[in-house]
Amino acid sequence: MKKFAYQATQRLYALIVGIIFLLILFGQWCSFKLKKGFLIPNIVILGGIILAGAFVYYWRYKRNGKQKAERIWKYDLIVRISLIILFVVQIFIAYNIVFEPGWDAGGIYNSAKIFVNGNRADIVIRYPFSMYPNNLLLLFIESAVISFCNLFANENEVVQLMFFAVLNSMINVAACYLTYKSASLICKKKIAFAAFILAVLNFGLSPWNVIFYSDSLGLVFPILTFYLFMKPNKTEKMEWISKIMAVIAGCIGYNIKPQCLIMLIALFIIQFFSCLKNKKKLLQIVILAGCFILSLITIKISINLICEKNQIVLDSSQRLGMSHFLMMGNNEEGGGLYVGDDVTYSKSFATPQERKKANVQRTFERMKDMGIAGYLRFLAKKMLTVYNDGTYAWGGEGNFFMVVFPQPDNHIAVFLRNVYYADHKYYDIYVTVMQSIWVFVLGAAAVSGLGKENRQEIIVLMLSIAGLTLFEVLFEARARYLYTYAPVFCILAAIGIEKLNSEIKKKSRL
Repeated sequence: MKKFAYQATQRLYALIVGIIFLLILFGQWCSFKLKKGFLIPNIVILGGIILAGAFVYYWRYKRNGKQKAERIWKYDLIVRISLIILFVVQIFIAYNIVFEPGWDAGGIYNSAKIFVNGNRADIVIRYPFSMYPNNLLLLFIESAVISFCNLFANENEVVQLMFFAVLNSMINVAACYLTYKSASLICKKKIAFAAFILAVLNFGLSPWNVIFYSDSLGLVFPILTFYLFMKPNKTEKMEWISKIMAVIAGCIGYNIKPQCLIMLIALFIIQFFSCLKNKKKLLQIVILAGCFILSLITIKISINLICEKNQIVLDSSQRLGMSHFLMMGNNEEGGGLYVGDDVTYSKSFATPQERKKANVQRTFERMKDMGIAGYLRFLAKKMLTVYNDGTYAWGGEGNFFMVVFPQPDNHIAVFLRNVYYADHKYYDIYVTVMQSIWVFVLGAAAVSGLGKENRQEIIVLMLSIAGLTLFEVLFEARARYLYTYAPVFCILAAIGIEKLNSEIKKKSRL
């Protein structure tokens, strides 16, 4: 059963990622929602990567003849020094480009300011928390941060937003480090270092650091859950502590970004099939599942108590459940993205039961109207929206740059804003560079699905990406919804590089 589960997971992953990679290579010329323009087509980017790879192969294996003894690098030390430098660079970039966002991120931020100022019952007017109660935890975190900032910089928005950027940078640096540590559990330090380099390039210098929202805050949770669950421990007691911490991390992540739960589900599924004959391990999974439920209840009760204490009254009948996002995710006209008319439709029903029934009914009507061929076309365009954007949909939300502050008096600030601000001088170059990195990461991740794979850790990562993609297929989609799993993509890309390098070495000996 274990063998079957591993093979099925790998084949599913290879099929999904392979199809998506082919889609972004050859489907980018069709029209789809939130389509970004790149200076170079994806197929040309891939050609450049292949040429660069051929040059490295020639230089390493042909021109130099026999390989010299490999240098011994102190990868751990290099990574730690690099992380310090990365953190400083992130703060410097944030200082020069910080702005107040609009859309949901800005709505929650402004609600947090109202909460801190004492008008706590009014936050439901500023943002529809009754419809989206999953954002309450984020609200309370932001409120705590703003309260702290007000101790030494009373109601200074720039200071508040910069403090959020510092927290985001800390989370980002931690995610980069966990990418390296998690990859080290699977492969040699050299390959783990490659995963780390890809992480720095792919999301380490991302401008998402300046927006404190569920995407940037949730970045660390899937990879932290994976690392704590899979890392070896010296004693049984430490193993229990580590796995319980993984479950708690997964639960907190779920309450910040629902997609974070997919990693924990993947861990439970693969662990279950790996230990079918081990009653002790099966009991451990049951206990850990109980810990998850207990953590979920604890967080829920804590949020309710905070709401009650601060006279925050939510109308539970307004909550938009998963059926709403399923309906919206199958809206052909809206491309499976957010659609205001769908929100209005869902709000028109008085009770959650009526809303759920109507949402499900409309979902099936839409699928039926599209037909099999039409639905496949719809899914292809939807996946292009999700996967064909190396910036993770930076600048893609409505009123993205709501309040732009006066820039610091230096030439670097001008340059950085020209790079990261949409429609500025170097923005097209920036998105093309990020797309090139993404094409490499996704292509290498697709290669990781080839060949026989028996390493449990990799199977878990593959299942998490397959699960994430299926989630995006079914429900409302966005490219930024992939952001929390960027570390996983980078590890799988490094595994793909390892497999490709291994094949090249075999052929070079022939």
